[in-house]
Amino acid sequence: MPDSHTTAPDTNLVRACLEAVARDQTTIDYKTLAERLSFRSPGMIRKTTTLLEAIQEEDALLKQPQLAAVVIQKSGKPYPRPGFFQTLKELDLYAGKDDGADAQMWHQNELEKVYATYRRTTR
Repeated sequence: MPDSHTTAPDTNLVRACLEAVARDQTTIDYKTLAERLSFRSPGMIRKTTTLLEAIQEEDALLKQPQLAAVVIQKSGKPYPRPGFFQTLKELDLYAGKDDGADAQMWHQNELEKVYATYRRTTR
């Protein structure tokens, strides 16, 4: 089995899924996204987060809102896992904590930008 770190991940399918979620002005959890991408255990969440990190990098390079912000934790906290924020730090887009009020506030602001960018037009 090829190592996912030796080949560039194809983000087209995951980006299409995330754009649909953003157009609907909603969120999706990691497991549901993994299932929509037809990933199976073991490693389905790891594969998903690898693709999400690639999308974060693409969006940073293109100076676009972080589309991966529509992916949140399933229970408890209504914002992404700490790895999302760690990737943002590596991209120099965020300097707060990976969890808590800082993360939640940054995420909410970014989510509003994503929704504005991908909003469905009804005209």
